[in-house]
Amino acid sequence: MILGHPFKIALRLYQFALTCSSSCFYHQLSHPMNRSASRQNQTMYPRWVRSGVFYTLALLILLPILRADDDDDDSSSSSSRHTSTTRTYSSKTGVVRRYAPEERVRYQLWDYTWKPDPSQPITRIEVRIGEQKVYVYQGNNVAGISPTTTGKPGHETPTGHYTILVKDIDHKSTLYGVFLDSDGHVVNDNASAGQEPPSGSVYDAADMPYYMRIRDDGVGLHAGYLPGYPASHGCIRLPHAFAELLFSNASIGTPVDVVP
Repeated sequence: MILGHPFKIALRLYQFALTCSSSCFYHQLSHPMNRSASRQNQTMYPRWVRSGVFYTLALLILLPILRADDDDDDSSSSSSRHTSTTRTYSSKTGVVRRYAPEERVRYQLWDYTWKPDPSQPITRIEVRIGEQKVYVYQGNNVAGISPTTTGKPGHETPTGHYTILVKDIDHKSTLYGVFLDSDGHVVNDNASAGQEPPSGSVYDAADMPYYMRIRDDGVGLHAGYLPGYPASHGCIRLPHAFAELLFSNASIGTPVDVVP
């Protein structure tokens, strides 16, 4: 309570000190024997009182600030510790999936080109399976190029002419996922929806952020893991940063051509 109102309390202390010093000084002047020392008391006693009030005021003002700084430091330290030890993507289960540092790097760091004309819309997206690249067009101009990962053998990405049917920024797969142990570590990275999990494990649907569906069977473009070769269940994976840019600029109805 004291630290919560430093200015009000300091003001009352200061007023009290002035009252006391004035009373003492008046009392001294009212006695003839004390008049010879009045000049000295007038300068020393009030100054001492005011100095005490000054330091009290400084203490009352600084303590809440220092305590707030300590709380911020503790909060920042706690946040830093949490960030450095928890490596997660979103999960709809009670267990949160954890990723090793090297997996995080593979999800994030890929070279791509993004140089669209902000005044022009994205007119077409072309997925070249043989090159494992995606080209984004504005008319005849290439606005972006990115590496991609398409379907692995047995789950090849179907070629053809499509359009973006649905956009979902935080999509979860309805078909595939992983099994996690109680600590959130992957024990099986090739699980399917409805499959019975091993004892002590839970199923976590695969994250598909910045999802843009192009087929009714669920095939679409989204951010994901790019190992450098076809490895998906048919979807077109993109680096996270590029997927975010494409998702923000492409519209429902934008043509998508998947070619060999």
